[in-house]
Amino acid sequence: MAVLIEALSVVIRCEAIAKKYIGGMDAFIAALPNKSLCSDGELARVRFMVPIDVQAYVESLIANGLTFKRSDKAIDIVVVDQLHGPTTDCDWVDVGETDWNNNPNHTVAVCCARPTKVDRIFVPEGWRYEESLSASGIYIDGKEVPESLKFARHENGVDVLLDEKTGQEFYVGRS
Repeated sequence: MAVLIEALSVVIRCEAIAKKYIGGMDAFIAALPNKSLCSDGELARVRFMVPIDVQAYVESLIANGLTFKRSDKAIDIVVVDQLHGPTTDCDWVDVGETDWNNNPNHTVAVCCARPTKVDRIFVPEGWRYEESLSASGIYIDGKEVPESLKFARHENGVDVLLDEKTGQEFYVGRS
């Protein structure tokens, strides 16, 4: 089993949530900052679009009893970048790509607990490949933001950016 990885995903060991998170699984779920949770029973994953939101969420997990890393190795939490994999050394997950619904034209990034075979992928409720970041996400690393891309507005938890050259809007979910 595996969880879907998109954008910047915070992956947490479910066992650590149950044993160490203050208030357990119910409190963890009540404190979720967005609706992107998916879990295979071994790993729980929450997706973010920007690093500052990842940092705030990881800090909240630490404040509630989980351990991010020790000696530069992931303990209960690992941040996984959809394009580049784990951002810190982690010996309890495998990250890779696989075909969604056996379609080689629909590739998704996944993360599974070691040693697990990827035979099923868990995705957030309501997720559809055709509308996903896996299908149509555009990655901007923050270092090479096109000059024509300008902040337009913030509405319903989403930053809206406008490409002044094309008139196209881009959406960045914020937590």
